[in-house]
Amino acid sequence: MTTSTTKNYQRLLALTFFISLLIIFWGLGTVNLTSLNEGRRALAIKEMFASGNWLLPTLNGELYLTKPPLLYWVSVSFSYLVGYVNEWTLRLPSALAALVTLWMTYRYTLKKFGAWPALFSTQILSANVGFAMLARRVEIEMLLTALCVGALISAIEYIEAPAKRSWIYLSYFLLALAVLTKGPVAMLFVTLPLIVAAIWTRDTQIKQILSSLTGWSIFLVVGLSWYVAVSWQLGFDIWAAIAKRDMLEKMQAAEAAKPFLSYFAWIAVDFLLLVGLLLVRPKVLFKSLIDKKEWKVLIVAVVVPLLVFSLFSNKHAKYLLPIYPSLAILLGVQLGFIFDNASARIKKLILILGIALSIIFASFYMVVEPRYFAYRTTAFPQFQAWSKSNSVNTLYAFGDIDSRLIYYANTPVKVITVKEINVFKNDKKSFLLLTEDMNDSQSFAISACKIKEFKPYLKRKKTLTVLGFGDLCNAKE
Repeated sequence: MTTSTTKNYQRLLALTFFISLLIIFWGLGTVNLTSLNEGRRALAIKEMFASGNWLLPTLNGELYLTKPPLLYWVSVSFSYLVGYVNEWTLRLPSALAALVTLWMTYRYTLKKFGAWPALFSTQILSANVGFAMLARRVEIEMLLTALCVGALISAIEYIEAPAKRSWIYLSYFLLALAVLTKGPVAMLFVTLPLIVAAIWTRDTQIKQILSSLTGWSIFLVVGLSWYVAVSWQLGFDIWAAIAKRDMLEKMQAAEAAKPFLSYFAWIAVDFLLLVGLLLVRPKVLFKSLIDKKEWKVLIVAVVVPLLVFSLFSNKHAKYLLPIYPSLAILLGVQLGFIFDNASARIKKLILILGIALSIIFASFYMVVEPRYFAYRTTAFPQFQAWSKSNSVNTLYAFGDIDSRLIYYANTPVKVITVKEINVFKNDKKSFLLLTEDMNDSQSFAISACKIKEFKPYLKRKKTLTVLGFGDLCNAKE
């Protein structure tokens, strides 16, 4: 680079990371929980914070071992620092994990491929629909992504510098933390690609990583620590039902099956069709990568999880987030090759578009997002305020009550059936019942009074109704 080019690059790099900070952190705690899954994670974290029980997560008072608790532990730690749980402390682990992932992506690409590919890969990743969204959500996937990427890069570092075995140990430690984040599925993003790469390349260093007894010991001690502690307290049988429900049924459920190519379509959308760059002189890109074994690991780290997850019946776009940084690196390298061989006008256009896309994403989260989700979340602060002023110790709920509602309630919420409601009525018990989109033909509604209504609730025409029974109807204002 010339002196002027270096200065321009430094300005673009600083601007890229500044805009990335806006995308990730701006208004992080100002939007109420936006999805059912956010509600689940937030509720589990809130209950862990309140109970102080870090070993056994609960969801609305019921044991919740479907996912390991590392995300909960990190979020609860932030909550302890400020003294309470809110949207900011809930989402901060994902935001910090996204920032670390961007930094690792930039540093790795800079070291292996050069300055322009490093800049482009960072811009492509930060202006990615799925990456940007999950950086701002109470979700497991972003923390999982940071740990898997760290484990994979550490393994590649050892492949290039086999004298430094500490890279192996770091890789296994980060993989163990990934297992504590989402379970053994994390190994599909690191261990399985390394196995395939070892078979493909027949490389001694990769085989040393996979056969490291010290590495596996670190992995087992750290990664299985929570599972062993839970098993010690509750017995090993506790995992049979969880494995069946959360793994086998999701992999085989016919009713939730999506087409084999679903992930390919979601990735294309999330990357704003930039995956099309791989079709520009693909042989040149493939040859430049295939000549070195560490690049083969990068390719396998994208292709293998993509194919494996595509075979599962239950598919969600967020499940493949851990391959996004590797794919962004490949796209950054390809765009860097195009940039080096382009005219001055095309180079300028590439640089302008890279910053423009980032600004568009930042503008969405700074201005549009709070308004876009307003109708879906407006009932929550209203319900929370009403719940604080409510003197009833326990709220009851009928039907499928959203976990976010339970999170925003200031009292326990117990889900009951029509039979239980009728028993309460016969016993002349006074109680409050939450119901979504109440049907007046429901038998229990006849003897109830309407205490409060919240609308819109989750949808523009949906309503949350609070019904009163017994003496609460007499006391209604």
